[in-house]
Amino acid sequence: MEWDLDKYNDREPQSARPAAPSRGTGPDNRSIRPKASRTAQKKRRSTSLPPWVLVLLSLLFYCFCFHVWTENHFSVGRFLTVTLLSLAFAMLTALIATIGKKRKLHKILGLAVVIFWAVVFLTEYFLLDSFQNFFTPAAIFDNAGNAGQEDFARNTVNLVLKNLWRLLVFALPIVAWFLANRFLKLPRILTKGVRRYLAAAGVVVLLVGLFFAAVISPDSRKLSKEYTFDDAVHSFGLPVAFTLDAFRGSSSGGDFDLPEDTVFDPNKQPVDTTGRAEPLPSVPPETDSNGETVEPPPSTTDAPPAEIKYAMLDLDFQKIIDSSSSDTAVNVSKYLATLTPSKTNEMTGTFKGKNLILICAEAFSKEVISQEHMPTLYRMMTQGIEFTDFYQPAWGGSTSSGEFSVLTGIEPAKGASSIKQTIGRNMDVTIGNLLQDEGYFSRAFHNHNYDYYGRDKTHENMGYEKYIGYGNDKDFDNAITKVWPESDKEMFDYTVPLYVDHQPFSIYYMTVSGHGLYSWTGNTQSSHHREEVNSWPELQGASETVKAYYACNLEVELAMESLLTQLEAAGIADDTLVVLCADHYPYCLEKSDTWQNDKDYLSEYFGDQVDNCFERDHNCLIMWSGCLEGKNIKVTTPTCSLDIVPTLCNLFGVEWDSRLYSGRDVFSDAEPLVFWPNHSWKTDKGQWDASKASGTEFTPAPGVEVNEEYTTRIRKTVNNKLNYAYSILSMDYFKLILK
Repeated sequence: MEWDLDKYNDREPQSARPAAPSRGTGPDNRSIRPKASRTAQKKRRSTSLPPWVLVLLSLLFYCFCFHVWTENHFSVGRFLTVTLLSLAFAMLTALIATIGKKRKLHKILGLAVVIFWAVVFLTEYFLLDSFQNFFTPAAIFDNAGNAGQEDFARNTVNLVLKNLWRLLVFALPIVAWFLANRFLKLPRILTKGVRRYLAAAGVVVLLVGLFFAAVISPDSRKLSKEYTFDDAVHSFGLPVAFTLDAFRGSSSGGDFDLPEDTVFDPNKQPVDTTGRAEPLPSVPPETDSNGETVEPPPSTTDAPPAEIKYAMLDLDFQKIIDSSSSDTAVNVSKYLATLTPSKTNEMTGTFKGKNLILICAEAFSKEVISQEHMPTLYRMMTQGIEFTDFYQPAWGGSTSSGEFSVLTGIEPAKGASSIKQTIGRNMDVTIGNLLQDEGYFSRAFHNHNYDYYGRDKTHENMGYEKYIGYGNDKDFDNAITKVWPESDKEMFDYTVPLYVDHQPFSIYYMTVSGHGLYSWTGNTQSSHHREEVNSWPELQGASETVKAYYACNLEVELAMESLLTQLEAAGIADDTLVVLCADHYPYCLEKSDTWQNDKDYLSEYFGDQVDNCFERDHNCLIMWSGCLEGKNIKVTTPTCSLDIVPTLCNLFGVEWDSRLYSGRDVFSDAEPLVFWPNHSWKTDKGQWDASKASGTEFTPAPGVEVNEEYTTRIRKTVNNKLNYAYSILSMDYFKLILK
């Protein structure tokens, strides 16, 4: 049987086609192939622009734009480091667009990679504009739930509309690639053997970049012990920061930096090693009913020395070391066992059995307080325990990280993710849980959406039997006018009667009236107090933005007036300690498209250019009770929000262990220390600015001289505290040690 193959072919039948031309022979009798047309030859030697070129050039372009847009202080060394590492990242990532053999697959992969990284870079830029810091991938996902919130969505829309040109800039490489494919034909060398050349070149550039970053770059210390995600983005570029965060996240924490001669003994008893260079906070002498000073009884040589008591629990670190399969738990236990707990003192138990109201005030700042315009806040600041050198560091992650520091006394090492790390874990170290264990009536309140930042999942675990926010309690909703932002006064007017007769009580508030936007139309509370603030002589000539910030904080003044009035009417002002601290500095005053600021209003507010974290984060801590008025108690050493919970543990006389906290009891013998996530710090002897490229920017306090041993020791202490916080947030350590 014969097959007629031509009928299955769409070509002409073989018999109908002209015969192929003879190749002929040349002089050497070799066959000669007929010359192809010039067009065909050119086509074989050329191709359109391959997708890997799109990936390489686009990512390099994105890295360059991102660095220029986000870096305020240009540094040649930093720019070279970012350039080398960005080039290596672009080369190696471009390999994705060479997977497989089909060009269509290459095109799909190339476009997907470019679009993905365009979204990542733009997202981080928008987060920096909104919150003045970058977010780790985990923090971005943790806060994604807020996207549906009305104020969050509104600010995001405003930000995107004002930055449409940046979106268009990021689209340029894709548009250019399509145009190049339409009109240009390039050498086939761009596709032939490209994988091995890209891989080899990428590895070489990466090694050179890492050598430069680790050895030559002034930011080399930020690769390891002094790593923070925010600093890594500035110093090494966003892709490298993502990589470092991924490795750090998998390792849970670094090694603790302990002296080489440290002898580990988990059962050692603390030794009195006070060695303070500064006096303890001034505490007035005891007086009788007539106000006369009561002299202490004369000491006798025969009297035995008073027993030294320490703020410590009987914790079995050795058991964890011997039995735990977690290296992190073992390392944390060894570190804690080397610490000396602080001693009890004359303020221990001052408020034993009394009431506590803890307030985290949205974007509050001490500069708004004046005796004339905010008399209640002025009274509370000056007539309670007065803190003259207090800081609320910008921990990264906005309000949630500030709340975490106020509620726990532990550094929020994971920024915006920190407070969500507590869900389902043992948090018996919080003052809320410690007082709840002693039978205190407890409630937490917030006058904005109840589920914002996941507070409905975190705050009851922090020691408050019931958390009430807008949306989860009908009576509370009826008492609060739903505007943006809501009224703090309305919240205190309604909530104080709910607990004032349930003593002793432990109450927590998160306010919202002081939130940006700061304008007459962007903040309802600002508009309510517009006429009042416009009449202040000292604000004549000030911008609307700064005036609006003062105006919305008048709502905080009215809220405190309402609180104190109700406490005094109930006759319990002397038996109640009111504590107020900001969650962060008013970053909505900074230049930002999100907050519609065309210039830096924060400097106008402070009256001077804000150049470092020490100036930006200097704030006030209020600890007031009717029984403290006239006592003239002052704390002059540097303090911060991490010191609030340890100090409250001491004042309320609860059973606690000072070694478990990042902060200190300010009335104890513990060395004063304020520190920031970027490893900057301040003590009573001076301050270290880690943001300086040289890393040696120590400024001693007036009249103080220290040697290099001192600064090295404090830097190691800061590293250990940050590592401790990061480690315990990665695991349920308190469940192990406190059970």
